Amino acid sequence: MKTFLFYDVETTGLNPAFDQILTFACIRTDLHFREIERQSITIRLREDIVPSSEAFLTHGLTSDELALGINEYEAALKIHKIVNTPETISLGYNSLRFDDVFLRFMFYRNLLDPYSHQYGNGCSRMDVLPITVVYKVFHSACIKWPVAEGKPSLKLDLIACENKLVTTGRAHEAMNDVESVIGLSKQLSQQKDIWNYCLDFFNKTKDEARINRVNSDFHIQGRYFRICIMISLSFGSKVNYLAPVIHLGQSLPYKNQSLWLRLDSEAIPGFGNELNSDDAHVIRKRPGDELIILPALERFWNRMPESSKQFADENLQKIRNEWRKFFEYIQYHLEYKYPYIPDIDPDAALYQDGFFTSQEKKQCELFHKTGNDLKHEILNQIQSHRIKALAIRILDRNYLGNPLATKSTEYQIHKERLRSFLDEHKIKGYRGDVKFNIERGLEELKEIENKITSFDLNQKTIIEWLKEYIKEF
Repeated sequence: MKTFLFYDVETTGLNPAFDQILTFACIRTDLHFREIERQSITIRLREDIVPSSEAFLTHGLTSDELALGINEYEAALKIHKIVNTPETISLGYNSLRFDDVFLRFMFYRNLLDPYSHQYGNGCSRMDVLPITVVYKVFHSACIKWPVAEGKPSLKLDLIACENKLVTTGRAHEAMNDVESVIGLSKQLSQQKDIWNYCLDFFNKTKDEARINRVNSDFHIQGRYFRICIMISLSFGSKVNYLAPVIHLGQSLPYKNQSLWLRLDSEAIPGFGNELNSDDAHVIRKRPGDELIILPALERFWNRMPESSKQFADENLQKIRNEWRKFFEYIQYHLEYKYPYIPDIDPDAALYQDGFFTSQEKKQCELFHKTGNDLKHEILNQIQSHRIKALAIRILDRNYLGNPLATKSTEYQIHKERLRSFLDEHKIKGYRGDVKFNIERGLEELKEIENKITSFDLNQKTIIEWLKEYIKEF
């Protein structure tokens, strides 16, 4: 039986490769939102994590609560089993851009398949936030929409408050947010035609088919292109969350990525400028992800502000006039490959090192099946360098001070680098980012104390604990 698994996570920070999940809450329902079961998992703070004060002030988790949790490896095994239950549709609010990425990296560094919950055993994913944006643009009468600081807001806690959605906990508590998403989904799904239409955006086959059905009416020098409309919260309320886009084609190194160029800008980068891989106007979309594509039909096109439509017309004419530059621009982005990072940290190497090979999967399975008291003894049987590196980290970060730990030099160096203030000791991620360290943790604490003049009792407790924790890290 197909079921929805509504879930939410709270984390130590915003970096999915380096930060960790602290709480995982979920409610499984049938497709009519009738609850089947609920679970909540709390995870102890890892000793190689410098926590973000911003994150802790948001979710309000305390050291006492976390001390009651299980270690990350044990939690990863439990959560992986939950989301991989056959016929599960995992969903949340902004889950595809945030929660699911955290799950993916947690599974990876704990030697579990990072992607199986997306396709295996009839499982799939979706996200209620993009659906909510669709309703806001095309059927705004369905719920009451909150306003924050004079602007429309799609924050879940504000929507829950405005529409009196029934919850049992505090805002930003994982289970509370899960209950809010279910309540919101119930209200949105009352418009069954829109709800069912939106569900198909998260079906990879149907999403691709819809896009492929759009006529390629724009042509230059014998090449034909699709003009469409993309919907995304990131575009903002000023443009009604809509952007006119032109389909550039499929990425050559990454076959599952289609490339789209936003047309609602006064100047398209790359025309008369140096080509840049960081061009924010080129958007990479994967089938069934959170980016929604609609055909440029008049009833959709007219939902955009006049400025967006005018820029689109002007840019399309510019593309026609400067078609050689446009073709060069297309080719550059279609061929672009993410740079190889030679000293990337093992935790962050998911995308760079790719899928586990069949041989590596067998070695992962050996590690999991071996009893905890014997795991360190089978490390020499693991031939893959990355699997062995991750296995050693699992033992050291989850069982430090326990006979199960390997007490590896590499792990001790990793922690020392987090204490260092030197640039050369920063731990590198996959996006040119670095792992949150003591230096950044202390800076953030100072910024918060300067910015916030008064704290409530719980916030004071959290801040004092974080000060002590980071200083003694």
